[in-house]
Amino acid sequence: MEDIARERANSKLDTEQITCLLHGGEFFLQRRRELRQIITSDPMLQRKGYDFLDRYEKYDLTAKLSTYIIKHKLSQGNVTHPLERVVFFREALGTTSPTDFAERIFFNVVSGQGTDEQKEKWLPLAGSGEILTSYAQTEMGHGTYVRGLETTATYDPVTQEFIIHSPTLTSTKWWSGCLGVTATHTILVARLITQGEDKGTHLFIVQVRSMVDNRPLPGVTIGDIGPKFGANEKDNGFT
Repeated sequence: MEDIARERANSKLDTEQITCLLHGGEFFLQRRRELRQIITSDPMLQRKGYDFLDRYEKYDLTAKLSTYIIKHKLSQGNVTHPLERVVFFREALGTTSPTDFAERIFFNVVSGQGTDEQKEKWLPLAGSGEILTSYAQTEMGHGTYVRGLETTATYDPVTQEFIIHSPTLTSTKWWSGCLGVTATHTILVARLITQGEDKGTHLFIVQVRSMVDNRPLPGVTIGDIGPKFGANEKDNGFT
């Protein structure tokens, strides 16, 4: 320890300047320090004993703290940008939020591909936590080979609705983050069938669970895929 202290004392490197450079500039460094101060000063966000929890305890704790952060801390830090939300959650939780990756995909897809009407409706709902989102693309038999996906969304011109159907075991959506027990809505990648023609893969926002009691909606089979080698605070699921 003495050797380390001596070398540090003799160093001519400006550690503050390097830290500023690594964070992208003075503004971003100070912003991160400001947010970290909000986190470290809150007794609720001190994660003592986290590494000794089992998988379900980790999920339960991070889910509760994520709810607390959404309700009380984001507004305190004026955290509105999706990427800044991710940084705040990771600083506060010391790991990923059960919903952060899926939230980022949802925000990016709706922001980048949605109409103004869709953005106005869905982004505030997701940002406030009123709905919990996921992204369902990967299928059990197809991985990320999008052209091979089997799940269909058939348009019914009479009811003006889309009928979502997974016709085979291999078309089961698999490994979707936040889908196991949490998400109320998902962005579903499915083949659009209209007037008997396959129009290729399209994106659909689909409600999968009740907004009242979080139970799966009628016609929806959904669940958690179980423990993984890591990131067990996340509920990767199938449907």
